[in-house]
Amino acid sequence: MFLHYTLTEWQRTELADNAEAVLTELIEQAVTLTRVPDPSPRWVELADLALIRVRLVLLENGVIVEVVDRHDKPPTWADAVTALCSRWNSYPTNEGRVVWCELEPPVYELTEHGLPKRVRSKAAPIDRTPAPQVDQVLLRRVREGLEKL
Repeated sequence: MFLHYTLTEWQRTELADNAEAVLTELIEQAVTLTRVPDPSPRWVELADLALIRVRLVLLENGVIVEVVDRHDKPPTWADAVTALCSRWNSYPTNEGRVVWCELEPPVYELTEHGLPKRVRSKAAPIDRTPAPQVDQVLLRRVREGLEKL
């Protein structure tokens, strides 16, 4: 909800699906690496709770998605992240690391109705081989058979 709400407020809804996929991957990795605490902790055990923070940064031409966790090793970059993001990296902090990815909107023109314009590709050369000879006798027999039906 945070992601969709923020991107809607920033008028960057075209990034929502890709941002959700990237954020899901980054959070999944952070949770796996920092481990889930005991499902029924005592109050004294909550002092050392490993929190995961998410931050979105609005850029002139995109959005940065950040996930902060307590893990101290560089992330492993999933194909989903590298395919959807224009840039990605991580850096260590005193408490762990920050993993970030930059998403840019797709580059295309819009029609007057807000839909993406179709990009016409160059047509492949057309094969102009002559058509095979038509068997007139066979066609006549097919036509006569159909007329009898």
